[in-house]
Amino acid sequence: MNINDFILNKLPAALNEEATDGVECVLQLNLSEPFTIQINDSTCAIQKGKNTEADVILTADDEVFFDIITGQLAGAMAFMSGKLKIDGDIMLAKEISEYFDASKLV
Repeated sequence: MNINDFILNKLPAALNEEATDGVECVLQLNLSEPFTIQINDSTCAIQKGKNTEADVILTADDEVFFDIITGQLAGAMAFMSGKLKIDGDIMLAKEISEYFDASKLV
């Protein structure tokens, strides 16, 4: 799996527009490469790099993030086992898996 291709190409196409209607947030993914995801009222923009103003920062291995976002691993389990680190808005972190349609990612 190429995490760069996955994040930049597959993730935006899997955005759940209904779940993100009215949502405005900035997510920082610290994977093998850093990515910033800006969700703004049913739209999604992703770019490489860090955003110091992110609402929540998720830090994980590429494989762990892939398993969480595709529904193969519960985010809470990854967090409790130390495979996922969350800084910032933990309630927002809980909702991220609802923002993307896992069936479009596998």
